[in-house]
Amino acid sequence: MKRLFSLLSLMLVLLTSCENTQESGETTLTILSESLMEFDFRGGKGMVLFEVKNPKTDVTLTVSANGATWISDIKSNDSVASFVVERNGGTDERVAILTIAYGELIQEVAVRQGVRSEGEYDYDVTATIFGGEYLSLETSDNYNYYVQVGTGEINEKNDIPNATYYYFDLYSKFRGGDHPILPNGTYTLDNTEKFPIGTFSAKYSKAHINNEFGEPDTEFAIVAGTLSVTDNRFEAVLNMADGTIHRVVFEGELHVPYALSYPTPDISTTLTEDLIFEHNGAIMRLFYYGDYYECGYDYWRVALMETTNPINGDYFQIDIITDALNEGANEDNVVGEYVACSDLDIKPNSFLAGVMEGAAYINSWRLVVEDDYIINGNGRVPMTTGSVKIEKEGSGFLITIDSMDDANHKVKGTFSCGGVELYDRSKR
Repeated sequence: MKRLFSLLSLMLVLLTSCENTQESGETTLTILSESLMEFDFRGGKGMVLFEVKNPKTDVTLTVSANGATWISDIKSNDSVASFVVERNGGTDERVAILTIAYGELIQEVAVRQGVRSEGEYDYDVTATIFGGEYLSLETSDNYNYYVQVGTGEINEKNDIPNATYYYFDLYSKFRGGDHPILPNGTYTLDNTEKFPIGTFSAKYSKAHINNEFGEPDTEFAIVAGTLSVTDNRFEAVLNMADGTIHRVVFEGELHVPYALSYPTPDISTTLTEDLIFEHNGAIMRLFYYGDYYECGYDYWRVALMETTNPINGDYFQIDIITDALNEGANEDNVVGEYVACSDLDIKPNSFLAGVMEGAAYINSWRLVVEDDYIINGNGRVPMTTGSVKIEKEGSGFLITIDSMDDANHKVKGTFSCGGVELYDRSKR
């Protein structure tokens, strides 16, 4: 029993001795983390561990980034200081010093952040699904493709759990036809809402990542970007409003399902019998576009008017492709004979056959005009087959049309044009 009391007394003495040491010992501040903390361009949350021995009741610990605005949300308690490093969108790495002060005691930790390496993205997505809608000319003067790519099934709500979806509202000079394939080319983001060729609109393009319930959990607004479309390959590099950069790639057929609001009629002509005509003293307007269709040949639009000032009667618009390239806006360059071909498979020495897609009248058509206004619906006749011959006739031209519409009616006759107007649209 005496031995037990002796042990207890010794423990009390040692305990009292330790307490006296703590009370009378020197106050110290020690950093337990690395002296250099490194972050990549994405930034993130950092923590510094430290220890204060023999703390004082009248001293408060402070943490400062010394004016480095890219370090924020600094917080601390008795043993940890936390902070957030913002994204580095610049081209130079940056360094800051975190100062941890406890009264007159000061310790420092360096924070260094790198920059983005070439080809490094916040999100690098390999899409497994490609689809969307082809809207033709319903929404603008240019062909509209509304493309969706992602890592989950495309449905009405795109609500597959944990899937990522990207949406692109694209505009092209090329028609899709019955099996629309997204046209090759480069498309850049457009903020004007004018929907020009070779762009995708900021207003209707976006991205989101779904949570485990199939609901959009993280959404992105696109502020800049470029799409590259080649045969069976789609690649987009996008700058988002939150500062992240995304790349999304899909490889496979770039088919955009046909989804026009207005169904294309089986027969679009308004003729009920053959159309035979002969117009003398007519006017021809020529519009030169150069290699507009990127097919290696010049494209012209030929407008033939029965009368002008005002325009009345028959009005033909005929789109022709010559067998030369960049010959320039010279009226002699339209002389030749042209046979019908599809704008989906352009040939030299051809005229582009008239087609109707949804509610749009495309390529070569005969129209009817009253006092400079095209009569909607009545008199519209597609030139689907046959030939168009353009010859010089004195100082004017003779145009001979021998064609058929889509109901096998003849569209046949001549325009003798004494007056010619020429417009160069190739520089637009």
